[in-house]
Amino acid sequence: MKKEKKYLAIDIGASNGKAVCGVLRNGKFELNEVYRFPNEPVYINNSLRWNIVSLWKEVQNCISACRAEGFDDISSIGIDTWGVDFVLLDKNRQILQIPYHYRDNLTKGVEKIISKKINEEKLYTITGLFIDKVTSLSQMVSLKEKSKWILDIADVFLMMPDFFRYLLSGNIGCELTVASSSQLLDIREKKWSEKVFDTFDLPIRIMPEIIQPGTICGKMYKQFSDEYSLKDVNIVATAGHDTASAAAAVPFVSEDTLFISSGTWIVFGLISNSVKTDEETYKSGFINEAGFNSVLIVRNLAGLYLFENFYRQLLEKNKKLTYRDIISSAASTKGFKFFINPNDSIFFLTENVESAVREYCLKTEQKYSENPADIFRTILEGIAISFIKPKEDLERYMKKAFNKICMVGGGVRNNLLSQMIADATGLDVITGHAEATSLGNLCIQAFADGEIKDISKIRDIAANSCKMRVFHPGNTEKWLKHFEKFRNLL
Repeated sequence: MKKEKKYLAIDIGASNGKAVCGVLRNGKFELNEVYRFPNEPVYINNSLRWNIVSLWKEVQNCISACRAEGFDDISSIGIDTWGVDFVLLDKNRQILQIPYHYRDNLTKGVEKIISKKINEEKLYTITGLFIDKVTSLSQMVSLKEKSKWILDIADVFLMMPDFFRYLLSGNIGCELTVASSSQLLDIREKKWSEKVFDTFDLPIRIMPEIIQPGTICGKMYKQFSDEYSLKDVNIVATAGHDTASAAAAVPFVSEDTLFISSGTWIVFGLISNSVKTDEETYKSGFINEAGFNSVLIVRNLAGLYLFENFYRQLLEKNKKLTYRDIISSAASTKGFKFFINPNDSIFFLTENVESAVREYCLKTEQKYSENPADIFRTILEGIAISFIKPKEDLERYMKKAFNKICMVGGGVRNNLLSQMIADATGLDVITGHAEATSLGNLCIQAFADGEIKDISKIRDIAANSCKMRVFHPGNTEKWLKHFEKFRNLL
């Protein structure tokens, strides 16, 4: 009898991380979450940084938990993380500095510097991305302006999943999907853009080889294999960008289907076979990012960042408050009492959600409610309504109508949000796996291992591995009236 293959997916998001052991059996993955941990950035000298020492310890804890839960014969490990942020190493492979968080003020005002040196549409044509203060390019340009010495002595640039893969195996490389979030990659050529590096006088010498997702990069260091009693474990470059891993696990893709990957951020758009950086795509506001054997033509929207932060704030005051409680309260209160645009800059980094919402309402001359249920509902309504314009733009750009959205990621646990998105867009919303990022990560590992021989079968496995639900639209006219009322704020 053929031995079942087991894999470990380590998924580190912007707010938390988890370890999921996957068993491939009878055409579907059985997912077993064995460990979960918070990802808490830290302020150091008034700058927001990623606590990579803590995260590295958590990666080791993930492996230890996998072993403790009885998964002592895994075939490989794959790590995905958020995009854009990076670690710089010197010639001795020592960390030069604690990496900046993309929400830090390091890049404040950098958009003006970039736009003076290159036309945005030209940069978009090369990289598939708009000028944005969160990209790796923006951070590199800002470092050059403020701390040039770091780039002068840097020897290796590693994005976050590549950094942890390096610590596990010694492999130095940059996986394609996470590289495409950097705005340093030529999205068509799938290599570092000499034009971009030359334009901003950045050191292309520090950039490692681009690695395709689904590549076995080597074995786990013997010291870890011995410590955890694991033998012959491969370290795989899965789709390192969590969005790309999640997109790989969208149960179905068709010409009339849009997709949503929902979490702290929301990614909305199309899974395509080709790059589209023509003038109309540019004007429509969609970026191009590399997916697993695909191109993601998407918009990044504010996700559940505000919702989850507000929940955490209330949880500090009431430890008995559950996620189900807040969803129930939001569902039971009257809708459309006031409106917020969760993509407004006021919400980009906020310690106090209630205060930020109040400030936004004052700025936009709206009445404000202090009732937590109203705030939770308003946040969800703002998220749902923010899909209307991008959907209209896609339909105009593609010259066709869409009839459904396939949604994956943590947001599918929020039935109220799924129904709101259906109502706002007028499209059926079909929910896939809540742990789509881990599922996609596992599927790509199995492909690298040869257990999944046909890439096209991955979506079948994703569909078999979850229970899909369908949310039909209702009251769409009411949502559109609300949208028209606040269109100027979106």
